[in-house]
Amino acid sequence: MMLQLQDISKVYDKKKILEDVNLKIEEGETIGIIGPTGSGKTTLLRIIDLLEKPTSGRIIFDGIDALNTEPVKIRRRIGMVFQETPLLKGTVNDNILYGPRIRGFKPSKKKIEEVLEIVGLRGYGKMDARKLSGGEKQRLAFARALINQPDLLLLDEPTSNLDPISKKQIENIINKIRGQVTIIFTTHDLVQGQRLAEKIAILNKTIMQMGKADEVFQKPANSFVAEFLGVENIIKGEARPSDDELTLIEANGIKVYSSEKAKGEVIATIRPEDITVSWVCGNSSALNKLKGRIIKIEEMGPLFQLQVKAGEEIFTVHMTRKSFHDMNINLNSMVWIEFKASAVHIINQ
Repeated sequence: MMLQLQDISKVYDKKKILEDVNLKIEEGETIGIIGPTGSGKTTLLRIIDLLEKPTSGRIIFDGIDALNTEPVKIRRRIGMVFQETPLLKGTVNDNILYGPRIRGFKPSKKKIEEVLEIVGLRGYGKMDARKLSGGEKQRLAFARALINQPDLLLLDEPTSNLDPISKKQIENIINKIRGQVTIIFTTHDLVQGQRLAEKIAILNKTIMQMGKADEVFQKPANSFVAEFLGVENIIKGEARPSDDELTLIEANGIKVYSSEKAKGEVIATIRPEDITVSWVCGNSSALNKLKGRIIKIEEMGPLFQLQVKAGEEIFTVHMTRKSFHDMNINLNSMVWIEFKASAVHIINQ
């Protein structure tokens, strides 16, 4: 186990910033911590890097009780890249060599060139670091962290202030070093988290859910995660077992079947891409069939997004441009929406 956080909490001026955060991270894993502004992402990384002390809790780093060990012994095994890393006066090489110098070792010229190659700055060694572009400065920040050969690399929203091209370059660096070093990065970009991380943790002062990205996106653990991940169709209703080993959910004048087991008050989510639209009932083998009226149509690049009111519930549905035009759908059209019982994910309240 590379890193284990046990009940980490942080309080500033009686305000809870983090509350009972628990994480287990294996060596070589890449973990994305995703959360809205103010969720505690930066504070959590600073605590892991021993730049701040938690109000309570334990940090076990590679079997060592980090909070009861001389911080410098742990920090020398950790690299951190901030959103904006201040650079030193001098050349690119001067900046890269600063960390090794204070750690008491001198990397070879070959090693420096290897690191510059990884971050896409080969040939930049003698350039004035202050004259680099924003994206180049951030890549230099990566080089400064990597030259120290850290066991753990912490990245605090490393692409948040960059243009799309620079953002892609930073993501390429992360992909190059994945598996060679344990990485924890924070982001509020859901797609980036899904693209780069083996596992994601949704943070809102505490860990709301953690798992493989696809699992978290497909089956959010609670209403906060569902809403944060942008699940448009969230239904609150009463669930009870049905005769066919399914669960029947009644909510706002509609009945919906789920293949998941539940009873009592629940929240159910259905992703827009799992819903089909047709003019007639029974156009698919899906168990759930609801008649509704189209109350809103929006173009979204290659897709059309529809809002369909069935009973008192409003469903968001995605259609390809071809399907939309083939059906010749208009505002206020009466249509059938259909989705499988397996597409209805239940969250117990």
